Amino acid sequence: MSKITKDYNPPTASSPTKVGAPEIEELMKIPGKARGQVFFTDFEYIKELKGKKGTALLKKRMEDLGKPIDYENIKTTEWYPVGLRVISLLIIKEVFDWDDRDIEEMGKTAPKLSFIVKMLMKTFLSTERSLMETANYWKKHYSIGKLAPFEIDMKRKHTFLHLKDFKIHPIFCPYLTGYFYTIANFILKSEKVTIKETKCAFKGAALHEFSVRWE
Repeated sequence: MSKITKDYNPPTASSPTKVGAPEIEELMKIPGKARGQVFFTDFEYIKELKGKKGTALLKKRMEDLGKPIDYENIKTTEWYPVGLRVISLLIIKEVFDWDDRDIEEMGKTAPKLSFIVKMLMKTFLSTERSLMETANYWKKHYSIGKLAPFEIDMKRKHTFLHLKDFKIHPIFCPYLTGYFYTIANFILKSEKVTIKETKCAFKGAALHEFSVRWE
């Protein structure tokens, strides 16, 4: 795991939402790694949603910024600085003038495009055991942060997902809300899943908490 440099400024709720050279430099100081798969799913989503014109706009913006991410040459199983993960999401949001709802929809689609998730979902486990295995999904994608279900109540069909030690950038909040929705949908085999971030590390909490309910 990367070490925090002396001039590293921990993120806050007012962390930059626009990306230029100074922001890229600061974001690249964030400790931790992300698997190349996450960039692949970003690019595939834009390709599906916006077509060639959309991917051309995204690549052009990356070129303008010195090409911090070369989507088409990313190796899905290799590790990259987690700051690039933030840069990818912020630039996509900027280029297509998206709001948090659009980022959440992007998060919903990501597990469907990830070969890592597809591979893990082939393991046949009980619902409760599968929920416990969400920690492994996380570790396959990020070298930092700890994800675990909390208070699994199969009778009331309710659980919480707790994500600790992952105060990276507020843009992850809507993205992960969507991402965890689809993961829960896969595991619970239910179309009637609701999810809400009930605690946020950017709003004074010690962690991110997502409430998951299903029918």
